Amino acid sequence: MPLSRRFFLKSAGVAAASFGTVPSFLLRTAYAQTPGASTSGKDKPILIAIFQRGAADGISMVVPFGDSYYPRLRPQIALPSPQRGSGDTTLDLDGFFGLHPALGSLKPIYDAGHLAMVQAVGSPDNSRSHFDAQDYMESGAPGNKGVGDGWLNRYMQTDPRPKGTAPFRAIAMSSNMPRTLLGPAPALAMTKIQDFDVRS
Repeated sequence: MPLSRRFFLKSAGVAAASFGTVPSFLLRTAYAQTPGASTSGKDKPILIAIFQRGAADGISMVVPFGDSYYPRLRPQIALPSPQRGSGDTTLDLDGFFGLHPALGSLKPIYDAGHLAMVQAVGSPDNSRSHFDAQDYMESGAPGNKGVGDGWLNRYMQTDPRPKGTAPFRAIAMSSNMPRTLLGPAPALAMTKIQDFDVRS
């Protein structure tokens, strides 16, 4: 059964916490560490790229409640400013921006300094095709349909690692390899960590 965007966002905090239960051999391999090294993640930075197909209203996800124009321009759908004791209001991030209450599981990650929101980001390509725009986003080459590999795969090509751990450098939680990871650098796609094993 495919995951809905709402289910994913509400479960994001739980999903992030679940990485603490990954088998230690997989963590060591993913971090490309030597035996006995720490698997806390502090030695090697980790990038988690979440690409959701479809659409989402960014201003309803990260709400500019501190902007006086916000409630005036969105009288029917503006979210209330943060209020103590209410679960249906914006969750204050910095006094100006706040999270939609359904994204509450992401706030502790933000408060810990492990999550950032980037506002007003778009593509320089003016394609009106949803599918072209999606492809350009994943290839990292707006307006250029001739690029065969994804932007994450190209990054891995510029920063090679030991061959023994190469496939575990990039893992997609998907039944198919996403466009961002297509290319000559090795990567893995899996639907569930629990179902992954190494067979001789």
